[in-house]
Amino acid sequence: MKIPSVSEDIPLDKIVLDTGQARQRDTTVEPDDDLVCSIRKHGLISPIVVRRLESGQYQLLIGQRRFRAHEVLKLPTIRAHVVDQSIDKHTAKMFSLIENVARKDMKKADLVDAVQFFMEKYNSTAVVAEELGLHPNTVRKHINAARLPEGILADVRQNKYKLGNALKALQALGNDETSVDADMLRETALEMEKLSPQSKKKFIEIKKREPESTPSVVAAKAKQRTETHEITWLVTDDQLERIGVYKRRAELKNDAEAASELLDLGLEAADV
Repeated sequence: MKIPSVSEDIPLDKIVLDTGQARQRDTTVEPDDDLVCSIRKHGLISPIVVRRLESGQYQLLIGQRRFRAHEVLKLPTIRAHVVDQSIDKHTAKMFSLIENVARKDMKKADLVDAVQFFMEKYNSTAVVAEELGLHPNTVRKHINAARLPEGILADVRQNKYKLGNALKALQALGNDETSVDADMLRETALEMEKLSPQSKKKFIEIKKREPESTPSVVAAKAKQRTETHEITWLVTDDQLERIGVYKRRAELKNDAEAASELLDLGLEAADV
């Protein structure tokens, strides 16, 4: 879906912020930010998106940091795409999310919040994935993330460990967020962060067999080598691109890890 719009220079003092924006965290802009320096030197490359209100004001839908940068620079106006005022809040948030998902610096917790927002509306992983242009596995991952304790999500925001590793840690500890010990979950997630995809899978299996073993002991066992076999896998350009997409989505180190994990997922799906 495209939002019909016209471009105008809008006075900053006529713009009001939309609390439904996907990006709620990390919106502060300082005078020495790269964004401010870029706008000062080159001007605004990508206009913000606003909705015209009956009051004569404009509601900011997309571009909160660009708007903040203009405030820092004390610029009187900002270039904006102005959309029809009939755009509903779900459509507005969807476009805010789509823009931010493409930015690698969007906070994981914001994406978790946004996916939850749309699940409340559609109650369907497939529909949310289609509406937002996300892979269904990504939607499921972030729905599950909402089950994590706030302290764990705070660690993810601070890049202490990845969201996927926190979810794997929860799985290893029984997948019951209501009874899991937060400190144990944190310790397990930190150990998960150090492991390869194959070792993480072994970690989960071992921890379920040995629930009393500490995360460090389980991690040491999971790292122990098992017999491996080398195979040659010729892939098409399209397959290589899809492996690269999965690598970025799963936050893996290289294409080899991504291909190995995809092979595991495929074998599991085939019940081999």
